[in-house]
Parts: sequence; structure tokens; C-alpha cells
Amino acid sequence: MATQQERRELTRAKLVDAARVHFVRDGYDNTHTNDILARAGLSRGALYHHFGSKQELFEAVFVAASDDAITRAVRRGGRRSSPLEELTLACLAWLKTVRHPQFASILLDQGPQVLGWKRARDLEARSSLGIMLRGLERAMDAGEVQVPSLELSARLINAMLAETALAALHREPATSVAKQEATVRQFIEALRP
Repeated sequence: MATQQERRELTRAKLVDAARVHFVRDGYDNTHTNDILARAGLSRGALYHHFGSKQELFEAVFVAASDDAITRAVRRGGRRSSPLEELTLACLAWLKTVRHPQFASILLDQGPQVLGWKRARDLEARSSLGIMLRGLERAMDAGEVQVPSLELSARLINAMLAETALAALHREPATSVAKQEATVRQFIEALRP
């Protein structure tokens, strides 16, 4: 038998999953909480027990999508003999992941509009910045990179990835995937001493 905590987590997950489907398909403004509740098979009371507003629910969807994209990227990056190559492959895998509409819509298109640019950036950075810092630190310990500030370098790589993803989403500038990936690789490689 499930504990009260497990039932709460399951209810919350159902709400987030149902909302994510509607936000991707219909957009934030065209998504109604009644649609989310019908898809999740839950009551309005369950929604407001977990989330104070539709925007708060969107924030949970944003965090889940961000964590999912980062997890996929790290897994695809895999273990390599070179920490810098691991980091590069994880960055490229993240770019590939966020090209999918289920991620691009939430993370790149709606997130900054619904949550505000700073809040969306800060939420995404909670997951990605730590991973980026650890990757750079491992590369620095291996003698592959030399940077004056690990944190600033991690933030700059994050910003480069976000800008590359936005350029791909909006096709401005119109650049092939191969050129985008080659540019990201070249920027990361430039951290070598």
C-alpha cells in the first residue's frame, strides 16, 4: 500500500505530465486548468493542494522539462577518456534534445514569456550550472582547460547553448545543425591552454 507521501508525489506527477501535454500542444494561454484536470483524472482541489496557480504549475513543468533535457544530454554524453569531450558531447546532446518540440516549446519559447527571462534562466541553471561546473572542473583537473573563472566559464557555455538553441528554434540566423554543432565544439575547444 502506498504511503501518503507516495500518493502526493503521484498526484503531483500526474498534474505536471498532463499540463506538459497541454502546454506543448495548446500553449500556456490556450490551456485551461479544466483540460489538465480532465487529462489527469483529478479534482480542482488536488490541483490547488499542489500548485497555487496555473503559472506555478507551468513552473513545475518547466523544471521537469529542463531536468529531463539535462538528464538525457548527460546520458548521451557518456563516459569518455577526455572530460572535455564528455562535456562537449553532453552540450551537443542537449542541443539535439531541445530541438524537439516537446522541449523547445516549454524551455525556449513559452518559459521566458510565462516565467520571465530571469526566472526561466535561474530555474534552468539550478540543474545545468552544477553539471557544467563539474565538467569544466574535471577538464581543468585533467589539464585540458585553463580558465580564470570556472563559474563564469560555465555560465558563458550555458548562455552560448541557450542562444544556439534559440537561433535553431527561430532560424535566425539560418544556420545548419552541422554548423551550429561545429561552432559550439570550436568555442569549447578554445578553452584549451
